[in-house]
Amino acid sequence: MSGGRVVIASGILRAEIDPEGARIASLTHLPTGRELLATTPWADEPRDAFALPDSSGEWHRRYPGGWHVLLPRAGDPPADVEPRQPFHGEAAWRTWTLAAGESSCDARVTLRTVPLEIERTAALVDDELRLDTAVRNVSGAPVRVGWAEHPAFAGELFDGSSTVRSGERDIPVPAAPSAGFDDVSGAAGSLRISGKLRLDLTWDPLLFPRLFVWRERRGSTGFPWWGAVDAVGLEPSSDPYAHPHDALGSIEVASGETVRSRVVLRVRGIDAPTP
Repeated sequence: MSGGRVVIASGILRAEIDPEGARIASLTHLPTGRELLATTPWADEPRDAFALPDSSGEWHRRYPGGWHVLLPRAGDPPADVEPRQPFHGEAAWRTWTLAAGESSCDARVTLRTVPLEIERTAALVDDELRLDTAVRNVSGAPVRVGWAEHPAFAGELFDGSSTVRSGERDIPVPAAPSAGFDDVSGAAGSLRISGKLRLDLTWDPLLFPRLFVWRERRGSTGFPWWGAVDAVGLEPSSDPYAHPHDALGSIEVASGETVRSRVVLRVRGIDAPTP
């Protein structure tokens, strides 16, 4: 454990988990030494007293890359819900409690803006990263929330002849320099990145029926990216990005109820047989 981060590994994958947001800061494919997640040039800068006045600006100013969980809201905070959420939700801003073994890490946080306890386990099993998350309502009334997984993959994975496919749908990822954002409805619950490695991402399509496709491939020359970030976010989500501003999201968690999710990323070399 270095600088508060936890390091876990299998024989094929190595991950670093940061207590801030329980973010997966690094995921390395050990046979090739290839980093799978995007990292910004300022990812390891120390926190300072200066902050932009709005949470969206501050999120983007200090965004380090990696894989976040966004709860209880992805994107801009709804105007009519109190207390007001920070951009991408409280969970991504909080310091979580981590407990790790050799190949898995348990993370826990209790939110203060909504009555939710979150437990999240990242486990490396051979060539798979398995993320199991439990969201429990500890209050006496139902709570409606939104939820998105926010993995930002290293842009170089999409260079050359790489492809991204979800179900029967091809997802375009233009070469650098380029930038863009799509909110894809009817997500299939799985996608495959084929290129320098083969990555298969799977999730529950009933819980996450949408897929955000964020492309920042050194295509934005102004703040906050300055043409220096190469990342592709492929992000299962419970709600549209432009969700109505009268609720946090569409997932209703009853009093005492726990909503669970498993997201799996499988990583194989290009010579691996296609199942």
